Amino acid sequence: MKNTLLPISRVALLACMALGALPNAYAGLVNDVPSCYAATHIRPGAKPYDNMVYIALDQTVKLDPTLEQSVVNNALRLVQPGSKFVIAEFSAFSQGRYLNVLHTGIVEQPLAASRVNSTPIVAARQLRQCLGMQASFARKMVATTLAQVMTRSSSSLDESDVMLAMKTISKAVAADPAQHKTVFVVTDGLENSSITSFYAHDSVRDINPSTELSKAAAAHMFGNFKGASVYVLGGAMMPPATNGTRAQRDGYRDPRTLENLSRFWRDYFAKSNARLVEFGEPALIAPVRY
Repeated sequence: MKNTLLPISRVALLACMALGALPNAYAGLVNDVPSCYAATHIRPGAKPYDNMVYIALDQTVKLDPTLEQSVVNNALRLVQPGSKFVIAEFSAFSQGRYLNVLHTGIVEQPLAASRVNSTPIVAARQLRQCLGMQASFARKMVATTLAQVMTRSSSSLDESDVMLAMKTISKAVAADPAQHKTVFVVTDGLENSSITSFYAHDSVRDINPSTELSKAAAAHMFGNFKGASVYVLGGAMMPPATNGTRAQRDGYRDPRTLENLSRFWRDYFAKSNARLVEFGEPALIAPVRY
């Protein structure tokens, strides 16, 4: 019988062509990582992934090189077989910036052990090879996209609708069928919108968490993440003030201000049916995980 399966090099080529042919109108909103099961004509499993990470980057935050590398490292740690990733950027609906999904990708699970014996040997081998390339392709996509977003981020943007972005993102997170969901947010956590502002005199304002939560409730800013775990990197990160005290000009953040900011977001996510695992001030102490 003639072998109708494509050599793995051609499978990879077709996969890349499929990605390049993706209509721009749908880029980011569908799976941007070509399927190896489709390429090798093998029926996929019932659940292509169990884990999902939603990575959201605040365009108003400019990180230093160490924190930028931490963002990439933490994101890549979650790009594993059987996982889905979403990369989005946000700030405020102004200055040409808004919540925008850049890429969505699924790194497929390997063939289940119970199906190995019933799958042609050549097809199974091609699938294994393709999945290896798929994982590399996805990791490169994630690293490159994150670097591009962080490069064009700017602390000079005036508004930042952090709560609205979180509420909007929660809908997509809640609707996803993944068993384990993680939301990785790169933001200073400094709301600056028509609802409220966490700034004062070119520095971080010492907020009253209860008062700010009441404002959020009045504006219907709580979402529903359906139990997702949340990590925030970049808390209170902003350029040093150009005036004020020496401490403000040095970019100092007093412990009470940081604690109140962290408490606000911990309570905000709790009211949005999520668990804030860590609020990095600005770096994370523990790695992001599912």
